[in-house]
Amino acid sequence: MYQQFREVLYHGTVSEIVKVDVTRGRDKKDFGKGFYIAVSKNQAVGMMHKKKKEAVRRSRNKNAEDVNEYLYQITLDMEYAKKLDIKVFEQADEEWLDFILMCRERGGIPHEYDVVIGPTADDDTMLCLRAYWDGLYGKVGTPEAKQILLNNLETENLGVQYFIGSQEVAERLIVSIVPIEWR
Repeated sequence: MYQQFREVLYHGTVSEIVKVDVTRGRDKKDFGKGFYIAVSKNQAVGMMHKKKKEAVRRSRNKNAEDVNEYLYQITLDMEYAKKLDIKVFEQADEEWLDFILMCRERGGIPHEYDVVIGPTADDDTMLCLRAYWDGLYGKVGTPEAKQILLNNLETENLGVQYFIGSQEVAERLIVSIVPIEWR
């Protein structure tokens, strides 16, 4: 598992980060409420742009030029990582889907893992999940309905994300967080 664990990752946001605060993460996300890091710099830049659009849309008084974008390179402590309880999803399959459904339904952090690594559900995830929960793909919980949901999520196009839900783990695992140029 640790041969897949990456030492250098990326985070794109519209907030300056001096220190990671896992409580600032939004609830009911793929792996729970916490801090997410992308494996790919391009994926982090895409998230940064998405967050900017959301910030402008949510604020009545802000224009796009009023919202700054920040890309960070994050280095992890590989020795400390070996001590953690890490869940790795190699692919977006039914196990991954069940985990995401659990996290998004329950909110908070409904699992005991220190770090979760796996595919990122795409931008249309909530639309697809609502259709699934509303029974539009068939009876909720059936393998057939889950397969339709997986197909609609376009799992072959998903990036990989790391999730950290504990402040203590974040403080010990993240060695450095450095702003970098993205243009």
